[in-house]
Amino acid sequence: MCKCSWQRARNDEQIGQRVNAILDAAGRVFHNVPYEHVTMLMIAREAKFTRSNLYRYFKTREEIFLALFMADIDTWAQHVTVAFTRPETPESFAAKWTAILCRQKRLLELAPLLALSLEKNLSPEIYRRTKLALHERIGAVIPVLQQALPALDAFQCHDFILFHQALLAGAWPMTQYNAMQLQTLEQYGMQDFKIDFASFYKKGIFMYLRGLEQEQEQ
Repeated sequence: MCKCSWQRARNDEQIGQRVNAILDAAGRVFHNVPYEHVTMLMIAREAKFTRSNLYRYFKTREEIFLALFMADIDTWAQHVTVAFTRPETPESFAAKWTAILCRQKRLLELAPLLALSLEKNLSPEIYRRTKLALHERIGAVIPVLQQALPALDAFQCHDFILFHQALLAGAWPMTQYNAMQLQTLEQYGMQDFKIDFASFYKKGIFMYLRGLEQEQEQ
């Protein structure tokens, strides 16, 4: 194991520096290693921490990746706030919304893990804080959605966010193909089975919004 170059944190600023170093290291590891193979030891070595020192800040791998997910959600929410400042048609909204999401590849990769792994392996207190934090961030985005989609009320905007999360979590993994899958689809002329995430996701968002419009017209 590498020799730790960090001294013990003595104040909130130093603790923040250690946490940021751990998250940066975890992000680098995750860029090269699938989540299921990432270990606390890998992250500790990348951050130049001892494993015991790493546990002072995060008790589990899930806590680290949940912190990365929340940081990515904050970035996503900032981009959404900047992008949507006036009313949009369902077509223009779906295109812009999809483009913002597709610029954050790590968020795309982490979102499906939220329900499958990250939230299932937390302490009750961390889970509670996570749900409250997500609720707060969703609450901040809803006024932006109402500005872009003025026909929707706050409850419909909240339901739209839930639909977005479900669509993302399901569509992203099913549209990521390994070399064997791609070769097989090409070899047997089955390219029609290959789904492009951005196109599929954008169509889903558009159809959801059009469905709401049609309900209101009836």
